Amino acid sequence: MKTGARKRSRRGFTLAELLIVVAIIAVLVAVAIPVLNRSLEKSREAYDIYTMRQAASAAVELYYAGVKDHDTAVAVGLRWWDNGSDEQDNAAGVYFPDSGAFRPLSSDQTAGMSYGKGTKTDGGTTFTLGNDRGAYAAKEDYTDAVVMIALYPKGANPHVDVYWKNSNRQYVGGQYAANDPRYSIRIELG
Repeated sequence: MKTGARKRSRRGFTLAELLIVVAIIAVLVAVAIPVLNRSLEKSREAYDIYTMRQAASAAVELYYAGVKDHDTAVAVGLRWWDNGSDEQDNAAGVYFPDSGAFRPLSSDQTAGMSYGKGTKTDGGTTFTLGNDRGAYAAKEDYTDAVVMIALYPKGANPHVDVYWKNSNRQYVGGQYAANDPRYSIRIELG
């Protein structure tokens, strides 16, 4: 009996044993890939939300630093929109997460720029801040988009809106009403 056992151990694995091992590995991979993809998408969504929160914080700082008209808006890299009423006048621009700076949307510095990570795959992240429609929609595609801010410093209701726009300058997720993105952070300042 010892001789037969020695011959078998020198031969290695049988074909049936190898097929069983391959089948077990295939099942483990099939189970792990969706879990890994969901985790990866959640991290992309978390990055996008983090970027929105950074932009909101920087915009609030600008409000308290005194951005309230054309000259002060342009001095910090924003474009001033004089809409004829204190309630609607605002400063707006693209947020650069690497530097924390802002630039007007029409700036050459923003051409071809995008840093959104979230894809149409839903990672299950929900985030609402100051907007009952939500601040971020996990089922939208943010890969071709940048974070924008609009600072409304005057009037009875000063506030900051933070939202995403894609390369076509459309709101990610569409509009709720004219100049009102469906998904955004709104921070009341008054």
